Amino acid sequence: MKSTPFITESLLTRCRKEQILQQQRARQPFDPASLNDRKELSLMVEEAIREGETYVSIARGHTHIGLTESDLTDLVGPEVAIRDRIERFQQI
Repeated sequence: MKSTPFITESLLTRCRKEQILQQQRARQPFDPASLNDRKELSLMVEEAIREGETYVSIARGHTHIGLTESDLTDLVGPEVAIRDRIERFQQI
């Protein structure tokens, strides 16, 4: 398990901002920069889960930036979906 925080406040803020913007946009052009931020967060969380973390432990390790389990679910997707994806790729 990671004993130190690995998600920066800046990345979390950018992802939260993108989530709000995404909810507000209906038919506006696609922004690849925001997708890259979400992808970066997703990859970091996926790696932490591979190393034995859970959404609970990740959120606890990042309380100083206000990260919650709900944020992780909203920004990355359900924890079970991440675990299923990891399992699928390990079988290949």
